[in-house]
Amino acid sequence: MFLPAAQKGVALITALLIVALATVISVELSTRLQLDIRRTGNVIASDQALLYLKHAEYYARRTLKEDRLDNNYDSLDEDWAMELPPFPVEGGSVLGRLSDLQGCFNLNSLYYNEQPNALAQQRFNRLMQHLPSPPGMDLSQAIIDWIDANPDTTLPDGAEDGYYLNQERPYRSAGQPLQSLSELRLIKGFTDGETMQQSENQLCAFGPPADINVNTAPAEVLESLAANISTAMVTDIIVQRQTNPSQTMQEFLSDYNLSTVITDTAGLSVSSDYFLLESEARIGRARTLMYSIIQRENNGDTQVIARSQGAY
Repeated sequence: MFLPAAQKGVALITALLIVALATVISVELSTRLQLDIRRTGNVIASDQALLYLKHAEYYARRTLKEDRLDNNYDSLDEDWAMELPPFPVEGGSVLGRLSDLQGCFNLNSLYYNEQPNALAQQRFNRLMQHLPSPPGMDLSQAIIDWIDANPDTTLPDGAEDGYYLNQERPYRSAGQPLQSLSELRLIKGFTDGETMQQSENQLCAFGPPADINVNTAPAEVLESLAANISTAMVTDIIVQRQTNPSQTMQEFLSDYNLSTVITDTAGLSVSSDYFLLESEARIGRARTLMYSIIQRENNGDTQVIARSQGAY
């Protein structure tokens, strides 16, 4: 049986359409399969990376415990403070760095036991002289109002719900200690973020108030400890402590002739209980960052009290 020429053309076009449709479906299925394979591989690599980071936590905790059993002070020349090169593991590498959270000023020190800490406020205000901040504004008052649970505004520079609810995107004050430094962006006087960006080594926010470790504090924090401590004194401290850290506060004051300069040593120490582990694992194409806050007891026992991925 012979088909007319017109019908032959229709049959040919129909066959071509079927072939084209089958090709599109085949390509789509192949693409989805490749995406599924890659997605599954990424999930497996991410899980593997997380396990390696958990092990990095264990290693850091063990290092901190051994350090406490070895001595009762903490300084930047100890094993825990040494940054190691990337450690090769199956499928990639792991990198970790421990830092002393008590080397910076803990913002939660400004308000504790339901009352402001006047000494901490003085140190904070001196520290802010080294950082970009609104001129003539006492930023400690805004932080105290953010932390306290009462609705009373600290005058003249504090801020409670009435201030924050009138913002373009309204929100309430926390009424509790800061959980991370990034929270500072929400507080009056810090909303532009410039102060926070330039203060990551000087300011921090974690748990309850903790003493400032004079063996690990940067120059700006050391200068904030007293009104009349000079830059030359701070420079001498930083140089000398690299090889001869202070083992007691009495030793610190006497070695640097600071007994008449720092008259109130409350909130100061030569040892630390809180550390930040910044760890990174690269497995295949997966890259995982984790930040762990580790608390150490006097007997050396440690625990992870906070953990976050991607940002601290």
